[in-house]
Amino acid sequence: MRTVAQPGRTGSVYIGSVMAMLATFEDAGILPPEGTPQANRIIKAVIQFQSAFLKSDHPAVRQFFTEAHRAKLGTRAEEVETSFRQSGWSADTFDAVITAGQLDMAWNADGLSDGFREFNIGKQDFDILAELYQQSSRAFSTQGKSFQDVYAQRRREMPGAKAE
Repeated sequence: MRTVAQPGRTGSVYIGSVMAMLATFEDAGILPPEGTPQANRIIKAVIQFQSAFLKSDHPAVRQFFTEAHRAKLGTRAEEVETSFRQSGWSADTFDAVITAGQLDMAWNADGLSDGFREFNIGKQDFDILAELYQQSSRAFSTQGKSFQDVYAQRRREMPGAKAE
């Protein structure tokens, strides 16, 4: 059964993808203790960037998201974008937007900061996620794992996961 988000309600599939992302950071040993201001800011960033990419009609946000996928995933871009709209974060989407957002020119694009402001997030929030992604990727690499593999396993354990 597929969960469809109702207006004003967040579907379990999207909550599950956020929970999996946070669990992946926790598995890497880099998530601050629950309830701390740092942890709360990370949670907000993971949720709000997902929401922005799902819901924003702002042209700069839409363009950033699409171009991030094209640059990183080439011919798989459209498939991964469609999957994101159905299921929320994936390791591929997270990697694509983090990679694209680390380019200085991305944040100089007309309106990108304005588009994210609607969701109460900005470059500082993005930079936190980028640092977490880099730290967790390094931590998993030393264990012979990848961010993508750990995230995929955690995603299967969370609400809204597709039966495989």
